[in-house]
Amino acid sequence: MEGSVQQFVERMGLLCEREGMPRGAGRMFGLLLVGERAYSLDELAEKLQASKASVSTNARLLESLGLIERVSSLGDRRDFYRVGDDPWERMLRVAQGRWTDMIQLFDEARESLPAGREVGCARLCGAARFHRLLVDRVEGLIQEWKETCRAARRVGDDAA
Repeated sequence: MEGSVQQFVERMGLLCEREGMPRGAGRMFGLLLVGERAYSLDELAEKLQASKASVSTNARLLESLGLIERVSSLGDRRDFYRVGDDPWERMLRVAQGRWTDMIQLFDEARESLPAGREVGCARLCGAARFHRLLVDRVEGLIQEWKETCRAARRVGDDAA
């Protein structure tokens, strides 16, 4: 792995670790982000100097977050992993799903609280309101992101 790529991969690992993810998942995401193709678990384990079990676990995590996708190759039984065309929208959609689940949980808990739990009820109402705001605002953000991408394609500027 080239020095600049290795440095990026390591820094991505540290950054993701600070955000609560395993460092290995961050390193894998960094490698796939700058990768030119999809990689098998064996290739990822070799490039990242990690065990295949660790790479597999981190691949499942990144896939569940919408950051990478699993693909297949005709005639090859192995799974391959890559960053899709727009992981950012998928990442936001996954988060929206989690927030929607949380809203449902808060609402159900509030409705089933015994009488006299006004403080808990108020907290659950506030939590549900906050997560509804996130879901609504992220929808607008996704639409803005799509327009930014369309504009960048029109002018041929991926950095827009």
